[in-house]
Amino acid sequence: MVVDDIELIDSLHDDVAKVIDVLRSAPGEPVPSCPGWSVSDLVDHHGGVLRWATQILETGEPVVEEFRAPSAVTALVDWYSEGAAGFVDVVRSVNLDRACWTFGRPPAKAWFWIRRQALEAAIHRWDAEFAVGRPRDFIGGVASLGITEVVEDLFPRQVALQRTAELSAAVSLQATDTDACWVLGCERSDEPVATLSASTGVLLLLLWSRTTLDDGRVNYSGPPQLREEIRAARFAP
Repeated sequence: MVVDDIELIDSLHDDVAKVIDVLRSAPGEPVPSCPGWSVSDLVDHHGGVLRWATQILETGEPVVEEFRAPSAVTALVDWYSEGAAGFVDVVRSVNLDRACWTFGRPPAKAWFWIRRQALEAAIHRWDAEFAVGRPRDFIGGVASLGITEVVEDLFPRQVALQRTAELSAAVSLQATDTDACWVLGCERSDEPVATLSASTGVLLLLLWSRTTLDDGRVNYSGPPQLREEIRAARFAP
């Protein structure tokens, strides 16, 4: 499913609004999927990431991510909303096909940041809602795009930065709710020797360490050793 830039911006707006709803009602609630963080801490992080990405889009260069969020909940809501609005304003004003620093695969273009921030918002919206016991699924096209990002950009980067080990063999990811499939860990063009199948949303949660292979919604078929490698891997930051 193809997701265009307008849909990604709409998705980001919607997810930020949902995070704000949780922030207003439960600012101190622990976020189990982000150990050590409260909902307020999650918003502090995500608001800073939005400002970081905005500066990169404005300058085309990498910047240091240092942003101080207010502690009062009302002020934090405003700060977070302003960060999201500022990012969208810059997205709409720049040439998205111009050269811009990214941490993805070439070409390094400004459009990378629309996808990255929409997906960041989707994951953290899920985190916030999970904290209060009501996580909603991802929009299908956004979840599919998120899996592609992990397979093509995030996992190879994690391996290159030595944050996680490369898989010893390739794994086929198969979405049970669509006909989509991906090959994870295919840097050597290996044929997959194992299969992971689940809905698109659950596959995305698995790749972002928001669920595990023990989740009853996930089916694995392949060598036991590779299963343990998948269990230990950190596919995304």
